[in-house]
Amino acid sequence: MAAQHTGVPSIRGFQRRPHLGAAAHRRALGEYMRRCRGSRNLTGKDVARRIGTSPSTVSRMESGERTDNPVRNVAKLLSACRITDDRELSHALSIAEEGERPEVWAPYADYVAKWVQPLLALEPAARRILSYEPQLVPGWLQTEEYAQLVIRAGFPDAPRHEIEARAKARVGRLHMVGRAQDPPALVVIMDEDVLRRPAGSPGVMYRQIEHLIQVLKGELRHRVKLQIAPLAMGMTGAVGHPIVHLRFADDLLSDFVYLEQSESAWCIEGAGEAERYQSRLFRLCGMAVPADRTLTLLEDKLAELARNRY
Repeated sequence: MAAQHTGVPSIRGFQRRPHLGAAAHRRALGEYMRRCRGSRNLTGKDVARRIGTSPSTVSRMESGERTDNPVRNVAKLLSACRITDDRELSHALSIAEEGERPEVWAPYADYVAKWVQPLLALEPAARRILSYEPQLVPGWLQTEEYAQLVIRAGFPDAPRHEIEARAKARVGRLHMVGRAQDPPALVVIMDEDVLRRPAGSPGVMYRQIEHLIQVLKGELRHRVKLQIAPLAMGMTGAVGHPIVHLRFADDLLSDFVYLEQSESAWCIEGAGEAERYQSRLFRLCGMAVPADRTLTLLEDKLAELARNRY
């Protein structure tokens, strides 16, 4: 076995873990290949020429996108970068194989909007999910009943089975927070207005708030933190759209920000802009009601709905 060149990056610290999803493996491998190329002072064009492909394919590989013949091209690229350690090569190829598996959203591919797929693909790999929601109960914490109403409002002409499938995909995301291996911490800030906004019959919101209370009191209480942003916060903390910031435990995975609009989304990666949105979310956390008071606020709202016969 040849010795690994000193100073060349290694991917052996990133373990193959199917529960993190295929996209995380591709992104980690892509960043590793980019660093290997940089350590040899090679451009994307240099590598493309050496492995017999196009610069755009090299760029897509390094961005973690799906490409044709990924395992073969990864082997060629690493060879072009003079990576000769057998263990390093074997581990990199095993990560490439994992990246070829179906995406986590694949079972709902016919129903999940394309703009949300990048978030669904990466959030299972997050160490922490930090989110702000100004209009709705955050998707991870919705009941199926509430989710179906929300989805129906956005897709009024969709058939019932599609609405139900979309709702199952949305609420099923909470399961990753309860998994035994590498569960992400979920930190969400929700506007107080969400608790006042009607959602179908009054009973729908009553059962939704019951669900929030059950989550915060149940087995996930140490992994889920919910804060309420009061109306008194005013325009100081006003943000007109949902924000999700993903922070990963692995050095090869950079921060990811998801900014959702009505029928589209922006995805931002890496430091800089992602850091700016994280700071914005931290400010919202500081202005919102502390998490240890959330249960009291929810129980008070539940009692109010009960008095009004919800």
